[in-house]
Amino acid sequence: MKYALRHVCPKGILLVYVFCYSGSLFASTESVANLDTKDSGFTWLSDVPNVTTWGLGGGVSYGKSPYKGYGSDVNPIPLVYFDDKWVNLYGNDLDLKLGHWDNVSVALRANYALGEGYDASDADILDGMQKRRGGLWAGPSIAWQTDFGTLSANYLLAGNKGQRALLGFTKQFVDGDVTFSPYARVAWLNSQYVDYYYGVRDSEARPGRQAYEGESTYNVTAGLRIGYTLTPHQRLHLDANVTHLGSGITDSPLVGRSSVPKISLGYLYQF
Repeated sequence: MKYALRHVCPKGILLVYVFCYSGSLFASTESVANLDTKDSGFTWLSDVPNVTTWGLGGGVSYGKSPYKGYGSDVNPIPLVYFDDKWVNLYGNDLDLKLGHWDNVSVALRANYALGEGYDASDADILDGMQKRRGGLWAGPSIAWQTDFGTLSANYLLAGNKGQRALLGFTKQFVDGDVTFSPYARVAWLNSQYVDYYYGVRDSEARPGRQAYEGESTYNVTAGLRIGYTLTPHQRLHLDANVTHLGSGITDSPLVGRSSVPKISLGYLYQF
């Protein structure tokens, strides 16, 4: 096998562990402080009243591609929203809610990676490359609500496309009908992921595009999400961010930029 056992769950799980450890310390401290007034420990959602909401909408995203000569990507975004006590679906994220521990919620997440991958015809540097596809990712997801903001983490796998882990923080500010949510996140991508999307196999190498085997790396993203409530049932959102790519990606002969901006605009009607 290409990877030894010790490499199956390295730094990605460490990110999630750091999140869980800090969350458990906070939750334990809060529980001790409020021992006489509230119960502590993990709570399943089976006894929570069921309230269902749903909505439909759409949007568009615009972003630069990291691949040399690729240019920009413009993609339509279908928006479907559904939420009850067990399931939350929004866009390309589906969460199966499991329960909560004080202010920490736990779910199993499925995510379809829209916009990842490429066709050989997308850019000259990709000519002769085998097509790379987006994929379905799945794994545990955790969110910790605090007075300072929301800390979130997930660890997702997608078969031969590898593993990725994300640690993020966001803080929401409300001004009338407008919300402002600055956020930052760091994503760990294992070597299998980087090799699939940015590697060059021996059979794909040619002059000007040497063979390259991807290495695990970190991407860092900073952005701002703005929401505007048009009516009680209608909402607009604007999301703008920039991702700085790690060296495991930028060292690839396919890649021509170290930072990738992206902006998306969406509309949702909630019934």
